[in-house]
Amino acid sequence: MLQRDYFIRIIEEFMTALSRFLEKKVDERTDEDLKELYRQYVGSYDVLRNLSLDEIMKYSEEQWKPEERINRLDMLAELLYAEGSYKNAPLRDMLLNKAYKLFDYVETNGNTFSLTRQQKMRLIKEKTKV
Repeated sequence: MLQRDYFIRIIEEFMTALSRFLEKKVDERTDEDLKELYRQYVGSYDVLRNLSLDEIMKYSEEQWKPEERINRLDMLAELLYAEGSYKNAPLRDMLLNKAYKLFDYVETNGNTFSLTRQQKMRLIKEKTKV
């Protein structure tokens, strides 16, 4: 119970930190700030950002506790979506496609319904023709 409460606080803290990052003007967002969000909540930016979907799934099984895996994948999808929302093509498309696939996995395998997640998936489809 305590572990679950602790992890819920981590998720809430993540969403607050990500919101602060996204509230900045695009030209004020730094890769260092984004890397710090990765480091604090999901792992190495340089590793996770460059993995394929299959590699991400393998990483998640090896690095994250089973009870945290879906939520961490959702956090990673949010980070990829956030970065993809202000980068230029083709990097934008690559990041958003990966975010879409992770959102879809979380939607299919998770137990929480999210209108926000579904809206982001719809926006990604419109932007990238997934």
